[in-house]
Amino acid sequence: MLKLIFSDLLAGARVWLGTLLIAAATGAVAAVAAAEVQTAARIGGNAGLALYAISGTVLVFTAVTAIVVLGATTTLAVALRQRGYALWLLIGVRPAQVTGVVVAQVVLVALAGAVAGCAVVVPVLPAFFRFSLTGSSGLDGIEPSFGLVAAASAVLFVTMVVVLGGVRGALRAGAAPVLHALREPDLPRRRMTASRALTAVLLAAAVTGLVTSLPTTAPDKLSVPLMLLAPLTAGLFAAVGPLLFHRFVLLWTAVVPATSSAAWFLARESTSYNAGRSAAAISPLMVAVALAGGLYTANRTAGAVIAARTGEAPPGVSAGAAVLLIGGPLLLAVLGSAGTIFMSGRGREREIALVQAAGGTRATVLAIAAGEAVIYVGTAVLLGSAAVLVTSVAGGWAAGEWVFAAPAVGLVAALGLVLTLLATTAPAAHALREAVPRVLAAE
Repeated sequence: MLKLIFSDLLAGARVWLGTLLIAAATGAVAAVAAAEVQTAARIGGNAGLALYAISGTVLVFTAVTAIVVLGATTTLAVALRQRGYALWLLIGVRPAQVTGVVVAQVVLVALAGAVAGCAVVVPVLPAFFRFSLTGSSGLDGIEPSFGLVAAASAVLFVTMVVVLGGVRGALRAGAAPVLHALREPDLPRRRMTASRALTAVLLAAAVTGLVTSLPTTAPDKLSVPLMLLAPLTAGLFAAVGPLLFHRFVLLWTAVVPATSSAAWFLARESTSYNAGRSAAAISPLMVAVALAGGLYTANRTAGAVIAARTGEAPPGVSAGAAVLLIGGPLLLAVLGSAGTIFMSGRGREREIALVQAAGGTRATVLAIAAGEAVIYVGTAVLLGSAAVLVTSVAGGWAAGEWVFAAPAVGLVAALGLVLTLLATTAPAAHALREAVPRVLAAE
């Protein structure tokens, strides 16, 4: 069994690469939080309590984001390997054994990623503490502590988060129908299930409750509920994704006529048809836009209200504080979106070969890949901006100050576009090296 675990893991190394990168990023963030906890225990006092609060916030945001992103990447990894799992079942491997192999692989990937993330971030902890805590009352000049206990805690945290995110995909591997051995691998279709509907109702209720509480909230506390509105709204969009994403992609991409570009037409049809892959790429980036835009919109709105009433504007969110609070979740969301796209590129050689066989040139194939990246990012940015707009409108209604943090949204959009372009065009360029007859004759 051990030989099967390691040999299959190595054979599907590219498929598991996205999960490994997310695990490493989670490990880096967890190492920072563990260092904050150990440092807080060392220094004590009010500064220690502040570090405990910061580390708790970082861990909660990171855990929630990582579970969502890792759920998508692990599900995709299992879907791309489903033919192999079905063949195992055909030769007599029991479903429980298949599930056990996948769980073991998830744990190994989690451990490798956690160790790598810790190893990368530990040398830069002093510089990171100076950057992120500069200007924070009572926290300036604190030197971080990071020992074996902190490292073990970070690795354990990452392993638990990765396993929680990947357990659904592991269970699906053992339940793969043997007919999947004859089918092209793809993500399962996302449906509007009862759990999604319940989640959407709860999130809508939470957003409504926060909005109705704003008029009675003190100006110095206004930024906290406003900050939560955009991520909660983005979560609502993700919950109703099976009803929303496909229709919204077709709606906004129609601004470019299908007759204007064959590459755009094919990119549009591909992203709308492959709903599972598109949703897995769009949702994390949409959350990233909502997190960044919501944080700065909420802070600037509250600051404008305080300045209007007192005549003195409070200090805004520093770059260090923003990185400390939402940098980890942002990193996970953007990497998760790009990693999902890169992983799914493995199974698209036949699709690209068919485009070439129909007369498409290399430039056409790369243009299709670039068009898909634009559609992924455009959809995520538009929906994420709509979530930020909820914060802006709620702040304007409750406090009379209308603010929209466009620079924060633009920065996340630019970073997401660069990574997504790399994730779509690199596999396409690699697939172009394959001979078309060989790829089409493989089936």
